Amino acid sequence: MTLDNFNLSSSDREIINSFADKNAFPHTVLIEGSTPQERTDFANFLANMILCASDGKKPCGICRACIKCAANSNPDIKAYGEDKSGSSFKVELSREIRQDAFVLPNDSDKKVYILKGAQNMNDSSENALLKILEEPPRFDFFILTCESKNSMLDTILSRSSVISLGEAKREFSPQAVETAEKIALSLIGTSELATLEALSQLSAKKDMFEDTAECIKVIFTDCVKFKQTQINESAYCKTVERLCNRFSQKKLFSFLNIISRLELRFKQNANYNLLITSMCAELCDAVGK
Repeated sequence: MTLDNFNLSSSDREIINSFADKNAFPHTVLIEGSTPQERTDFANFLANMILCASDGKKPCGICRACIKCAANSNPDIKAYGEDKSGSSFKVELSREIRQDAFVLPNDSDKKVYILKGAQNMNDSSENALLKILEEPPRFDFFILTCESKNSMLDTILSRSSVISLGEAKREFSPQAVETAEKIALSLIGTSELATLEALSQLSAKKDMFEDTAECIKVIFTDCVKFKQTQINESAYCKTVERLCNRFSQKKLFSFLNIISRLELRFKQNANYNLLITSMCAELCDAVGK
């Protein structure tokens, strides 16, 4: 596996190669974007680059560190957390990492911590980790993964080199798109009935839920991007514009979090009728209906 296996910009690829060539990796890297699996795969690849003992191309694939990385058995790589929305990243976990950070590496002269789902940290978790990121032991390297750097505290961002993976493209059925836009736009009005009516299509078609929920998440994510950049390149640009004219960035983030939580409950086989009822209640409550 090489850097070409990952959806990176040419500038990010050049920067990473420069880190490897000079054996001068930053102590904290934040990986954002794409899918949870690709973020994890890239974090593991980057950890392998950091630990590789070769004086040439990294990872070389043949040194002791690379062989152990390939077997997922390198004791100097420690992974924490889950890279999915709604997973808990408690302050106790940050404290455990901070304490372990002072333990010397096992096989290498370096040690890598992979913190998956850093967007699931609350302020207490991030602040507990901040001290070790500010002054890490010389042998420690931290790789954080998250959906978007915008979900992280500025104090974490200021100490991180951010690498963005391209977003995974997903095609949605016309019916899912139509339903998703109706649900999102129903929040603009003052009546809860409009949201109930928009959700009625999902009530009758359980097989549409996941596709529609993913489409709604894309719409709200595009809204947040528009709020931040004033550039609207969304496939749902008219819907995004109407939502952004009505809601603040904070509100849009809250809608995104609600949909992510409910999607997780769907995957956990929650009662479907209750799920749809919760979706209506939580979205309307977030709006203030």
